[in-house]
Amino acid sequence: MQINDFRDKILAVNVSANPIKFMRYAHLIFGVVVFITFLVTGKFMRWDFPDKDVIPQDFRLLMRSRHIYILLSSLIHIVLGVYLQIHAEIWRKITQVFASAVLIAAAILFVWAFVYETYWAQHFSNISRYALYATLAGVSLHLFGGFKAKK
Repeated sequence: MQINDFRDKILAVNVSANPIKFMRYAHLIFGVVVFITFLVTGKFMRWDFPDKDVIPQDFRLLMRSRHIYILLSSLIHIVLGVYLQIHAEIWRKITQVFASAVLIAAAILFVWAFVYETYWAQHFSNISRYALYATLAGVSLHLFGGFKAKK
């Protein structure tokens, strides 16, 4: 019953009538999806690399850090899904929407970095670095667009 109620609430959100609710639900749903991806990548690490002592420690550290970056991204989206407040001023709204797009791109880059650096390259690449920079930019833009001094 509760899943159906949640689905009905999501489907009832009218984007044009209430963009704040849409952005919050979008971040919340995306954050949960990325969190599930975090759990799946953890299972992949256990299945594909069961002998932790056999693999080189630098590769193990690379793999685990990419895995934790996915968790970081999911938690940022979940928190935004719960607490996001879109301001009425147009420049703040544009800044926050752009910041959300940057954070979504960063989450996708984190997942891609895990796959590419763990399974294909088995070495460090710049993908995770760019994802971290994008996360920093997205969070900073949300702070800049969302912060409003009280009068």
